[in-house]
Amino acid sequence: MRNSKIKTWKVFASLTLGLNLLACSPGFEGTYSDPKKAEIVDDKWSETDAHKVAGSLINQVLTKPWLTQFEAVKKQKPIVIVDEIANRTDEHIDTKALTEAMTDELINAGKVRFVNGEKRKQILEEIKYQNSGTTEAKTRKSLGKQIGADFMLSGAISSSVHTQEGLKTVTYQTALTLTDLETAEIVWSGKEEIKKRFNRSSKSW
Repeated sequence: MRNSKIKTWKVFASLTLGLNLLACSPGFEGTYSDPKKAEIVDDKWSETDAHKVAGSLINQVLTKPWLTQFEAVKKQKPIVIVDEIANRTDEHIDTKALTEAMTDELINAGKVRFVNGEKRKQILEEIKYQNSGTTEAKTRKSLGKQIGADFMLSGAISSSVHTQEGLKTVTYQTALTLTDLETAEIVWSGKEEIKKRFNRSSKSW
């Protein structure tokens, strides 16, 4: 009789624990969203901001006189390398994503040739491996045939924040320069600003 009561109590305790866990579990619901749709989910730099800035700045750099002047003299498209954008704000920003967005815009415009500076070390290691005697001779790539860049695109992103009671404005400025690698001359510079305005019900941020 006593064993029966113990078993009954254990079953009851297990059911009670299971129901409590279900009751405490937060509800979850997820849906797909259009990746091209502009969405503001918080007061931070976003992927939408990165694509807006990249599109505008690359359009600027590709429509300025330096490009036609270079082509007129060299009779070929310039070769560009992109340095990672520096973050001068107080928040964490994935500047690599911004750099990649600019790289995409440059390559897809078809007006310049592009050097993958980020992967140079890995490429060199692969070429050394191919020439170590482990690969078929006719498939080996030779050292000394990589092309050098004519220009480097570099820059930084900064921000200014203003708050007053329940209002907050954040202005992000991305500044780029295009530098001739042979002469160190800056042949183009440009800036793009994004200003975002936020309201909240409480009086402070």
